[in-house]
Amino acid sequence: MNKLSKFKINNLHKLVSAYTLIELMVVMLIFSILSVVVVQSLSHSLRSSRKSGNISEVRENVEYAMNTMERLLRNARGIDTINSTPTDLWYIDEYNTSPSPRFSCLGGTVGYIASGSASIRLTSTGVYIDCTAGDVFRFPTPEPGVPPSIEINIVGRDANSYGAETSTVTSTTKILLRTY
Repeated sequence: MNKLSKFKINNLHKLVSAYTLIELMVVMLIFSILSVVVVQSLSHSLRSSRKSGNISEVRENVEYAMNTMERLLRNARGIDTINSTPTDLWYIDEYNTSPSPRFSCLGGTVGYIASGSASIRLTSTGVYIDCTAGDVFRFPTPEPGVPPSIEINIVGRDANSYGAETSTVTSTTKILLRTY
């Protein structure tokens, strides 16, 4: 074999063993699709994790406010129905404190539940309480032989998240007052 034919065979072998442009593009397309699937999966997982954390924080705040109100109202001597509204609850505590203590749902851009003269926050600044979602405090007509009752409905959501990460928690309870 002469040198020229040997050179042609080596070059032909090099051409046959190289990748074509189409093969490279197919590989890039497959890796692109795989990377999009992985990124979407991770994004969904992180979003779900944040939403779960937000729900937990909102639930803790709503339950704390609800438990505090329930504890104080169970020992109350009565409800001041003259001053109470769907967002303001005036009650007569076990010590007959004057003026009557109260719970308030304060709306606006920073909705929250407060105790006292709206000076003590029962929910954190990271939780928004919706004071327009119906009656927060309801006072059903008392039935004969049954102690007076109060129905409390609190709707809260995370104040710092929007879109798919928004988490809303609703808590409702009926409290029967002890009568002395």
